Amino acid sequence: MLSNPFTPSEIASNPEDFFGRTEELRTLERSLLQGSVAIQGAIGIGKSSLMARVRLLMEGFDSSHISKTVIAVGDRDVKTVDEAARLLLESFIQVDERSQRIGFKFGSLIEIESSEICRYYVEGRHLAALKRIVEEEYLTLLLKDKEFLILAIDEADKCPVPIARLIRSVITHTQQQGVKKVRFIIAGVSPFFKAMVNEDEGIRRFFYKSINLQPMKFREAHYLLESKFMQLVKEASKYNIRISIDPDIIDRIVELSGGHPHLMQLLGSHIIEHENANPDNIIDSKDLLTSLEKICYEDRFEVYEALIHMLEIHGTLDTLKSLIDTAKEGFPTRIDRNEAKEYSDFETLQWLVENNILSTPNPNYYGLVDEFLRIRIIFDIAELQSEQLELKIIQPEYFSDEDNEDFYDDDEIEH
Repeated sequence: MLSNPFTPSEIASNPEDFFGRTEELRTLERSLLQGSVAIQGAIGIGKSSLMARVRLLMEGFDSSHISKTVIAVGDRDVKTVDEAARLLLESFIQVDERSQRIGFKFGSLIEIESSEICRYYVEGRHLAALKRIVEEEYLTLLLKDKEFLILAIDEADKCPVPIARLIRSVITHTQQQGVKKVRFIIAGVSPFFKAMVNEDEGIRRFFYKSINLQPMKFREAHYLLESKFMQLVKEASKYNIRISIDPDIIDRIVELSGGHPHLMQLLGSHIIEHENANPDNIIDSKDLLTSLEKICYEDRFEVYEALIHMLEIHGTLDTLKSLIDTAKEGFPTRIDRNEAKEYSDFETLQWLVENNILSTPNPNYYGLVDEFLRIRIIFDIAELQSEQLELKIIQPEYFSDEDNEDFYDDDEIEH
């Protein structure tokens, strides 16, 4: 049996598991030297992995910028600013009420004595405790010269309003105190940052960068898949299993997934499992088409049923199908923005973007957040034989790397 190197359900927290995003990492590193940053995008686009990787970089694993980082995960049960502060505090301090000491979990345990912080914590005044910790008096004990304290919150979309209030209070407090060593990194599903700004318009100025994470560049996505399949072949050879890879299959996976990291990993994983179940010692279009059908009607069946139902309720399913019909041939989906206006009004297009159906990777085109939704629609309405479906979906219609660079534009990285 072939070992499966694809990991669609895991965050790429280790350097050896992380692929690409070279430009985004450089942008985040530079930006964190200047202020806080927000990372948003669609589900599975790689926000958590990018956050994990930049944290390692800033901690100095392969960078000269040394920082201490804290990571908390948002929760829908968090309703108040004190509850949001507690998320962070629980991730990096231990409170000993008896000795009135605070322990900080930064590698080796650092301890300080503070009856005041202990009292705040025990009384549930977690914001007051956090604000006290980030004052110069304690930061000089926790940080080396020129180090930053980076407070990271993942899944910020679960509780954007309490987090907005937390950031407003902490950053205003530190700036009033003349403290310049505290940064926030927050990540979540779009449009969580808009919800934060709606709560507090002024919070925007605290963020040096807001990154709307797009699918991977063609070259980086291709390298991820190539590396995974090379690992597959190498592992198989240890057990005297000869496996060959159709040379076109990697390009097709990149195109059909649109460079979406989770979709690439998911499709790659299903292809290996299909080969294990139906071995013929070659990874080819048959494995690919069967895997797509299984994803659309088994693995992610509930996801697409819910999406299609939501579109029907809001009267936008037919509009989306019309927009897809106008798209250029092949994958990933490219819907000309000028042509889109002929089939839909601005409000509907905006609704499709805000609900993570359409993406805006390029000033000239709309894309699809989830390319497999289009494939599911093709399966639903085509009623074609497998040979015809193969021609319609698994067609040899490749786009060039130059086209890809244009499609995944960097205009979404903005101040």
